[in-house]
Amino acid sequence: MTGRSPNINRSRVYEDIVQRLAAQQLPGTDRRLFPTIRELLCFAAVLGYSEGRKVPLDKSQGVEDVSYQQFEARPDAESLIYLIALADAQDTQVLREDNEEECARIFEEYANGGLGVVKDYLLRDGGEYPDRALMRLLRERGYLQVVQAEPDTGAISF
Repeated sequence: MTGRSPNINRSRVYEDIVQRLAAQQLPGTDRRLFPTIRELLCFAAVLGYSEGRKVPLDKSQGVEDVSYQQFEARPDAESLIYLIALADAQDTQVLREDNEEECARIFEEYANGGLGVVKDYLLRDGGEYPDRALMRLLRERGYLQVVQAEPDTGAISF
């Protein structure tokens, strides 16, 4: 897409979760679960799409934005915006050059829905380790399959 691409907005409703996952260091480490807000929004948008959670941003609650250049800097992140819009619209017309704002809006709504899923899960989980909580969420919803490295030999009888 070559038109003037809009910034990607997120709702302030989830700012506590955004800061917890993308700004605060994980307990006992020097790393963050999501090194950038862009990466968190991409994760949230995919989760929102997978869960069928497309939630319009309530602008009366306030929004924060991420410069579109942050997405352009990572072609896979920029492509994800258009991929989600295409999957949602089920029509290639959504990818027309003058439709950047529509693609951004669709991405934002799925990211908003995904942030809602994450917040609900973290509130229920109550754990101090959001990385572990998100892994449990992904396993419970069937998005992540964990294969045991060693077979459980205790369950074998002769």
